[in-house]
Amino acid sequence: MLMQINKMDARILTIRFESKTEMNSIMDKISNRYEGVLNNREGHNFAAEFIVKTDEIYKFVKENNIKYIIAVYHFKSIQHEELHAKYYLDADYRKQIQKEWDEIDPKKRDYITKFLKRLGYNDKVIVDEYQAYRYSEKHNFFGINLS
Repeated sequence: MLMQINKMDARILTIRFESKTEMNSIMDKISNRYEGVLNNREGHNFAAEFIVKTDEIYKFVKENNIKYIIAVYHFKSIQHEELHAKYYLDADYRKQIQKEWDEIDPKKRDYITKFLKRLGYNDKVIVDEYQAYRYSEKHNFFGINLS
């Protein structure tokens, strides 16, 4: 496990793991506190407030005043996870995304919500997951036109 403080924003910690199994064995319990139980995660992202004293990364996070954690085992998911950090840390970006979400046709918004819930996400992270998938995946990720 390699822990690196983000050079552009020292509030963000990125942890790189050798394998998905290792990553999930350490990070799942924290992510489960934040977004609910999901199986076979490709990456992790959460606010530092979800870390407790018994978590392996607790001391490092506290000593370095980390506010947000990203964990990956390959670079494929890093953009998605970084978008979560931006959503959490940047109030203007979060407002922009909320406005965008509110302006989506209600039928499409309901479809996206159901789509994300089928993936296992709970209500409190729907908009955050929407923006991370929307801006890190192919334009047709949700299977509908959002233009």
